[in-house]
Amino acid sequence: MGESIRGEYERRRAAFAAEFDKMSARSSSLTLMLLGAAGLFVYLAWQGFTHLDHAWWAVVPLVAAVGLVPVQLRARAAAQRAMRLLDVYERGLGRVDGSKPQSGHTGEAFHEDGHLYERDLNILGADSIFGMLATTRTAVGQRALAGLLLHPEVVVTSPRGLKPGSVAGGNVQAEARTLQSEVHARQAAVKELAPMLDLRERVALLGRSAFEELPAESFDRWLDTARGGLAVWMRWVFLALTLAWVALIVAALLHRADFETLPRNVGALLALQGAFALWLRPRVMAEIEGAQRLAGQTNILRDGLKLVQEQKFSADLLLRLQKDAEGEERALKSLAGSLMLVEQRAKEWYYAPALLLAVGSHAAISLEAWKREHGEAMRKWVRTWAEFEALLALGTYAAEHEKNVYPEMVEGEATFVAEGLAHPLLAASVAVRNDVRLDAQTRFLLISGSNMAGKSTLLRAVGCNAVLGLVGAPIGAQSARMSALRVGASLALVDSLAEGKSKFLAEVERLRDIVALAEGPGSRAQDPEDGCLFLIDEIFSGTNSADRRAAAEAVLRALIRSGAIGALSTHDLALAELAEVPELGGLNVHMASPVEDDPLAFDYLLKPGVNRTTNALAIVRMLGL
Repeated sequence: MGESIRGEYERRRAAFAAEFDKMSARSSSLTLMLLGAAGLFVYLAWQGFTHLDHAWWAVVPLVAAVGLVPVQLRARAAAQRAMRLLDVYERGLGRVDGSKPQSGHTGEAFHEDGHLYERDLNILGADSIFGMLATTRTAVGQRALAGLLLHPEVVVTSPRGLKPGSVAGGNVQAEARTLQSEVHARQAAVKELAPMLDLRERVALLGRSAFEELPAESFDRWLDTARGGLAVWMRWVFLALTLAWVALIVAALLHRADFETLPRNVGALLALQGAFALWLRPRVMAEIEGAQRLAGQTNILRDGLKLVQEQKFSADLLLRLQKDAEGEERALKSLAGSLMLVEQRAKEWYYAPALLLAVGSHAAISLEAWKREHGEAMRKWVRTWAEFEALLALGTYAAEHEKNVYPEMVEGEATFVAEGLAHPLLAASVAVRNDVRLDAQTRFLLISGSNMAGKSTLLRAVGCNAVLGLVGAPIGAQSARMSALRVGASLALVDSLAEGKSKFLAEVERLRDIVALAEGPGSRAQDPEDGCLFLIDEIFSGTNSADRRAAAEAVLRALIRSGAIGALSTHDLALAELAEVPELGGLNVHMASPVEDDPLAFDYLLKPGVNRTTNALAIVRMLGL
């Protein structure tokens, strides 16, 4: 963790704390002055009834109160602004010093059944990679971040999205770009965004609250709502009927119409308007319900895209996002007006006037007309803002982890080489660093070792850092280079009673999928710019040693034949022989206690060769059995 970012966070936190105290005190003082002026006005006005010649004095406190109102509102807004930014930097300091590294967002809503590493590498969930990175402003930004972490291999045209059916949804087209060039583009964008603290402040201040909890798919649902046949001519019918009964009332008030026939005529027009509204009600309600809570998000989207366009970027990916944000301001401003009517319509004080004026029908007709004209552009704007938020969150992570490095992306054979590699979810003060080399000379590491020695954590460290590298973020290492990799892991499989599936069967199915990943489109045989990284913990632990040895070798041969690289762990020393098969290109390493008399004194360091010690009996004795 860098001292420079810590110092800047502390400086800004202190500044906003002082501003909050100052503006809160000013707001409180102005509130007291307002109350005093209001009380004085009431007193002088009351006195004016008995002393008419003194009644004009009541104007003085009234004028003072009117003048104080905007000043008090500005002070209150300034205090709220300072409070939100104070919270931003307090959270930032919690991440930098490790006292509160998680954002509180788990990303569970974006879980994908059968994903090849989501659960294994703690990408989503409590104490996860997503939770560490999720400093996004909105839920659509969270969705884009989750999609990037779960599908970093997807390369599509700008604006980027994920393949249909994935967490980002939307229709996207493949582009003639390689994953390696995409990673380079992401890295450049993250590097440029990392030092932009002022930009992050402005994004944090968008909207009325610190985070918009609106489900990420709300825009999709609204845009996908079936067209209800609401035409523009229907609005003109409502306008004509409304203007007709309003004109009758005005004419009667000006004595240009008969008061005796007024109720009957107005009632007839209102009944006709109501009948027309009732006929349209199912279509109107379907449109309004889909747009019910979009007003706040639309304002953030409009202001956020405007903010993106105002920046002077140089990274190609950010320039593409700026281009994709063009043309939104006028369209989104008109949409915000219709959505405001929908939002206000639900309030009690506005409900009766809204019924009389058919506000809901007008809004629904406007919304459907807007979708017809701007629906596809809206999808692009939402994706653009979501991706920008995800990249900005990665930039925040990069700024707060100044000692991390951006991996050098290399071409050719599948490669993952890192010196001083640490698990990104472990605090720097406790993380143990290891050197890992997987390349053309060392196709896989076979890690033997005793229980609790750190084998699984090392496998996760490799996988998590590989994913971070692919999304364009710096990784927890002192130096690193890697090729474009597709990741598959089998580290956290369990029995499933609901599916009637044993852990062994679940593992076999997962390994089949990892082999398919290595052999499928983009495999080494078909694409020299792509490769597979496999990570397997305790391979085939649910069967006997002989079968385990044979099955593990079959899986390894299939993976290595496809150009994959990876690592697997085991307690079974018979499997260590696999690393000695010349054509497989493996290497035996182990993790164990360096103290011969204390098998539990782990140092969590990777050591050459096969582990010959065990600690199972020591653990049993420790538990008193």
